[in-house]
Amino acid sequence: MDSVNDGRNAILRAALDAMIEHGIDGLSIDDVACRANISRRTLYRYFGTKKELIQGVISVENAAFFDEMQRSLAEFENDFEVYCEECVCFAVRYRDRHHGGFHHNYLATSVSTEVFGYIVENIAPMWRRVLEQPYRQYVAARGAPMPALDDIIALISRIGLAYCLIPAEEQAMRAQMRILCFSTPEKKKP
Repeated sequence: MDSVNDGRNAILRAALDAMIEHGIDGLSIDDVACRANISRRTLYRYFGTKKELIQGVISVENAAFFDEMQRSLAEFENDFEVYCEECVCFAVRYRDRHHGGFHHNYLATSVSTEVFGYIVENIAPMWRRVLEQPYRQYVAARGAPMPALDDIIALISRIGLAYCLIPAEEQAMRAQMRILCFSTPEKKKP
């Protein structure tokens, strides 16, 4: 490996491929090391435990997802209601574009409570980063008491998860989201 970052990235890519193929619970350190063309001992220099490796993959994949979401939805940041709707629709389109991939695999399989707990813990700050500024603008413009951002994050992330697990037509999702996202059916949507 040319650098520590290159080594870490190669291991994470190999682990991601293994997780897509075998699921999180079927992840084998030996398989990851073989895919990364390194020894098991070298892998453990980068990641001290299998749990750290799994958390590393989850963190990288979730960061890529939220970075792309934030870039893709920038035009909606001035309308928080639409922004929340677009976040959920983006999540489903992202899953479809990646043919399920890693996110579908870890969502669709029965992962351990520990892994699922880490996933939820890991994405909360990412949701906050995506939603905080549009939420602040929304609250300032309305001047009325609003639900807490943490409650909105919990709701949006769970709704996105539900639609990823049990897809619906986009128009149906949008209509359902409008019920939850405070808006009226007459509001123009993209």
